[in-house]
Amino acid sequence: MKNITILALLLLLVGCSQQGAADQKETVSEKEKVGTVNEDSVKEVVKETATKGEKESETEKPLPDLSQYETVKLEKKEESFEIEIEYPSFGYEPIDKLLAGEMQSQFENSQEAAKEIIEDPAYEKEEGLGTKIKYSYSVSFKAPVVTDDFVSIYFDVYIYMGGVHGMEQSYAFNYDLKNNRLMNLEDVLSEKGTTLQNVSKLVAEELINSDLFAEYRPDPVTFTYKEDVKKETEPTTTNYYAFSLTEDAIILYKQFYSLFPNSEGVVGVAVSWDKIDAATEEKKNDIVYQNDDHHFALRLPASWEGKYVVKEGDWNVAAEMSYDFQFMHNGKEICNIFSISVINTESADDTGPMNLIANHNGKSYVWNSIMEMPPELLEGGELQELEEEFARMVNEEVPEIMETFTFE
Repeated sequence: MKNITILALLLLLVGCSQQGAADQKETVSEKEKVGTVNEDSVKEVVKETATKGEKESETEKPLPDLSQYETVKLEKKEESFEIEIEYPSFGYEPIDKLLAGEMQSQFENSQEAAKEIIEDPAYEKEEGLGTKIKYSYSVSFKAPVVTDDFVSIYFDVYIYMGGVHGMEQSYAFNYDLKNNRLMNLEDVLSEKGTTLQNVSKLVAEELINSDLFAEYRPDPVTFTYKEDVKKETEPTTTNYYAFSLTEDAIILYKQFYSLFPNSEGVVGVAVSWDKIDAATEEKKNDIVYQNDDHHFALRLPASWEGKYVVKEGDWNVAAEMSYDFQFMHNGKEICNIFSISVINTESADDTGPMNLIANHNGKSYVWNSIMEMPPELLEGGELQELEEEFARMVNEEVPEIMETFTFE
């Protein structure tokens, strides 16, 4: 219950997250709306960087040296809580105005939320003392990354509400200097010609293969660990709401609950632009399978070239047709990889144990993959050297292929 409370609080407090922020704000309860700053609040005031009435557009002037910045500190300390927020000020109005507005709002919200929490009868007390634990909320930032194209600032959030450890969260501020606008993840990936689905695969590869995470994974890497990685890196905005940028990479942040101990807090996984470019180029070479009878299409990895053949099957008595993708080696058909069946109903009850892809024009499209490794590919079999490759095709690539299913 405590974790749920903290997460709900964070959704209220963090205003700078560029991914899913609107959805987060809608979850805030009425009692957690913005309050007012007390008169004894401390604020280091930033000097104004533009004269009032100045007619020249900020975008028409040369940029100041954004590598130089002042640190602005907002803090409020009382007997029952402490709030401390730090953020940079660059002397560049478009960025400074956004940051100051977001941080001031967060500062006010955090005080209001703190008061609500400590007045709640359910709020934890220190064992044996009978006094309420001191609530604390702090925000700090890492040195901003400044290029000719963008400014990226990563913020650490620490919330303490009792217990051995507090809770860490993160968010980032990413500003496009060329177009004078905030950037969300979709903007960044679209400009690179890639998708969240592609990048999430690269994040998973880093977690499975990078030496940076070797101490936390079994050696050799187990199927269970790979499945945990797959779940933790699903291409959803919830998983990737926090990201920052460097000239060489994008860094995606989250707390990997099933992979790392809680003491690790938020972990950043860096994926280089070179890897993203290579993966994007590789996707251009995907094999497109088109089914002319039922007008659907799939995209298969280029690595499948020469390793499969598609046959029509009648093994599924519930289907009007099945399309069987068979594994080939040296021109010889070995076994089934997966099948897509077309069932003449849109009722999920009639699809059996197979996986539903879509309902379309009164029909259900379902898929299933081979359930057991063929004897030829097992240890001692004549094709045992293909076991790992075939397992990857079935367990990792087939589910990804299903995500590319479209009707023409």
